[in-house]
Amino acid sequence: MIKGKRDMEKLADLPPAALVTLGVTLAVIIAVRYLGLISGEKVGPENKAPVAAVIVDPTALIKATAAVEEHTVAIRQQIKVGEEIAEHLKFLGVELDRIREEMRIRREIERAAR
Repeated sequence: MIKGKRDMEKLADLPPAALVTLGVTLAVIIAVRYLGLISGEKVGPENKAPVAAVIVDPTALIKATAAVEEHTVAIRQQIKVGEEIAEHLKFLGVELDRIREEMRIRREIERAAR
């Protein structure tokens, strides 16, 4: 018990700004916990039934599967286009390196001619 008193005395020695910050932090933590408990009480079994009905409904599942398959096809096409663009950019990089080297050689020849 004596140790607890010492801890409380240490809190009392803190500057006012630190005490206010500590108080606000504790208030936020308590408020978030309290609001979380309230929202948790609102969720009940009645809210879970529509989700289960959608999952059990085979037509919705078939439609969702078809949509995912279409999305997969579109993503694969996008990946293919991205790979082609990368190949073209690599080719352009090589060509630019060649042009730069040719310009450097030409500049050296012009300097030597002066």
